Amino acid sequence: MPAPSTPRPFALDPRVAAAASAAALPSLLAYNVAPSPTFLNQALALALWGWFVVFAAPARPGRGPWPLGAALGGVALGVLLSWGPGTLPSSLALSALGMLAAAGLLVAAGAGAGRRDDALAMFAAFAAGWLAAGLANVAIALVQVFWPELADGSWIAASGVPGRAVGNLRQPNHLSSLLMWALVGAVGLLELRRLRLGGALAAAALLVWGVVLTASRTGLVGVALLALWGLADRRLARTTRALLLATPLLYALAWLGMAEWAAASAHAFGGAQRLAAHDISSSRFGIWANTLELIRRQPLAGVGFGEFNFAWTLTPFPRRPTAFFDHTHNLPLQFLVE
Repeated sequence: MPAPSTPRPFALDPRVAAAASAAALPSLLAYNVAPSPTFLNQALALALWGWFVVFAAPARPGRGPWPLGAALGGVALGVLLSWGPGTLPSSLALSALGMLAAAGLLVAAGAGAGRRDDALAMFAAFAAGWLAAGLANVAIALVQVFWPELADGSWIAASGVPGRAVGNLRQPNHLSSLLMWALVGAVGLLELRRLRLGGALAAAALLVWGVVLTASRTGLVGVALLALWGLADRRLARTTRALLLATPLLYALAWLGMAEWAAASAHAFGGAQRLAAHDISSSRFGIWANTLELIRRQPLAGVGFGEFNFAWTLTPFPRRPTAFFDHTHNLPLQFLVE
């Protein structure tokens, strides 16, 4: 009988490193090349999640939750309909199907990894990776708002809107969503007792402050959902539920603090500027009306999977919003129009 092997240290386990790296690193890359400012982030994410599949998955992948599989299958069917009966070019259709296949493989690998003996350790590494990414992006957000002259575009992306954080993903809604998932990671680590309550509270305060710096409505909705989670989920520890219920209060305090700072220092605060805007919807109603018109014109095949921006840009509308849109900002409408 062979001698038992010495367990590999947790920090050196490639499975743990794969989970943490895939969660953390893609959102931290600021360097980019034209014409797509986030192509390298996407390519890095695809490579690192592939690394996770190689190192973390067991010999037999799991099935994964069937609703998620059904959703991926439905999107793939939409691509095929846009490609066959529709006018979607083969290059775009094949790339979309390839990404959907990669997503399905990742879901199966994650479900299979959940049956491993070290599943909790891997989940903890995954949550820690999200938390690390969130805290690092809060630091980036602070630079973009308080010291924008330090954002060189190579290590820290510059924000196109003074007083508003966009992270290295260069999009405030994406940054706010990332910060919300980082807070979910902190909750997971707190429940697993890998993070003390004081550390979780400090992380939550910083992450919610980062959401305020984005001035994102998506982030505000995310904070409300976290509070609802704390209210509804009785499986969580009382301290964890209290932390989640406190997130709206943290948001309000951070917003008031930023508003007072902006008024006292004459600096820009993106949240105050958005509230002062005449169109609080940011032209959402206009783009939704244009989307409904495109659906009316092409009710069956749609404009093509991923082709909304192309179709909307080249279609004349009597009341076109002046803002630039590459998607509808409404998921059901996005699926219907494409």
